[in-house]
Amino acid sequence: MQTITIKISSLAKLIVLTSILSFISGLAMMPKPTCAEEKFNREEMLVLNLSHSKGSAGYFLLEAERLQKEVTHNLWRALSQVQQVEQTYAKSKGKTEDLSDSFFDMKRTVKDTLIRN
Repeated sequence: MQTITIKISSLAKLIVLTSILSFISGLAMMPKPTCAEEKFNREEMLVLNLSHSKGSAGYFLLEAERLQKEVTHNLWRALSQVQQVEQTYAKSKGKTEDLSDSFFDMKRTVKDTLIRN
């Protein structure tokens, strides 16, 4: 079984685009209004608000993407710090074999997390 990976931003755009296309196609199938001042019904407003209001699905997806970028940036910084500590420790001891197992576990965990993102 193959795994398909989709970025959060692509998923957000796809959901918003799908909801807008669904909304537009629904409007196209509706009978034409006889009154120029017809308002959206509740269902139409819910679909419209999926991407246009604060607290909407689109808003939360974009916010999640921003947070994901921030987490990735922080993980890169953490990995850089770990590498600097490793180099300093290796210089002080003259070799890297004296590093503790917990240090290697932490370094591997940071790298694994970065690879997933």
